[in-house]
Amino acid sequence: MERMELIRQALLELGDAPSQDLSSFIEQKYGVKIEPKFVPLFKATIRDMERLAYLRQAAKREQTSRSD
Repeated sequence: MERMELIRQALLELGDAPSQDLSSFIEQKYGVKIEPKFVPLFKATIRDMERLAYLRQAAKREQTSRSD
């Protein structure tokens, strides 16, 4: 599993926990070490990806409603 997906899964299970907690959880559950200092970067990337997906869906809905 990719590190980004591991962070996403940890966030789903733990919520917006501190970086150290997320890092420890991932290492215990999946056996993958992610340094806590990198967790905020992954979290920001996930938020940006989700925001982009939302904006794309909104744009697609708007285009669909215009063509009706």
